[in-house]
Amino acid sequence: MKAASTAHRSLENTRLLVFPARDQIAHSTVGQLEAYLQAGDVLVVNRSATLPGSFRGHVVSSQAPLEIRLAAFQGPDPAHLHHWQAVAFGSGDWRQPTETRGPAPHIQAGDRLWLGDSLQAEVQGVTHERLLEIVFESPDLLPSLYRYGQPIQYAYHQAPLAVWDQQTLFAGPPISAEPPSAGFPFTWGLIERLRQKGVQIAPLLHSAGLSSTGDATLDQHLPLPEWYEIPADTVAQIQTAKQEGRRIVALGTTVLRALESAQQAGGLKAGRGMATLKVVPGYRFQVVNALITGMHEPESSHMRILDALCPMSLIKNGYQEAENQGYRGHEYGDLSLLSCGDT
Repeated sequence: MKAASTAHRSLENTRLLVFPARDQIAHSTVGQLEAYLQAGDVLVVNRSATLPGSFRGHVVSSQAPLEIRLAAFQGPDPAHLHHWQAVAFGSGDWRQPTETRGPAPHIQAGDRLWLGDSLQAEVQGVTHERLLEIVFESPDLLPSLYRYGQPIQYAYHQAPLAVWDQQTLFAGPPISAEPPSAGFPFTWGLIERLRQKGVQIAPLLHSAGLSSTGDATLDQHLPLPEWYEIPADTVAQIQTAKQEGRRIVALGTTVLRALESAQQAGGLKAGRGMATLKVVPGYRFQVVNALITGMHEPESSHMRILDALCPMSLIKNGYQEAENQGYRGHEYGDLSLLSCGDT
């Protein structure tokens, strides 16, 4: 499926591929989402904003140039953005496919990375040669991240992205490295129509992480552990809806991962934690009944989530229909609604 190559948003005209509980695929638009949700359903959204997560600089000891891309926020809270996992890249930029970038420089624990006059990072650990544990150092960190960082983007884009290209209307604290993009097509008009129908909108906060490193072996470790926070009101809404036999609809895989990780960690409850769950085919969902998500590559970790929600044969048929009708993939593309995992 071709990728959406610009940040232009079709908003409510974004196409929606619907996988219902029955083996009947439907083609619709995001603006008609209320036709597929019922009163009492809970739509859970990620209210994270997205930081400019790409930084160019050099290793202080060797002067070797590099780019790092933030991969996952490690906490402890949105007011303290020092601790991250990041991935190192060598020569090249976003205009080159990540898999053809030059090799990253040698980095070891204890190295310091210069990323700007008022922004450095200390490397606390290195795994898989390129995956770094870093702690940012800056007298005024948040402004420095915005001053020296650029949005993470990929070679299928036609032009450089701006910071605001990566935000959804739900955006709050900036803790994501890449956008929770399933929310891109949502408008306040659509939210109001959903509420008028009786659909509840419940927020959580989850750090959406890096989606690709360009290394197939390293990509197998994605998604990395990601910080989340679930409010008490959201937990109460979910519990009431489940008692009444209503659906819990995750807007994006980050929402699904936060809810299911919290459940696996001792039961869904309010609070903060690290999402470590990796959904694989055969996983039985305990919180989420349905998922709204983008159109994903066959080998991606996102596709394993879809495979756990719906039969893969149904997904392949739906994706083939979508490709024939000109759907677009990746973060600025079209969406799908999977509800065949209803419990």
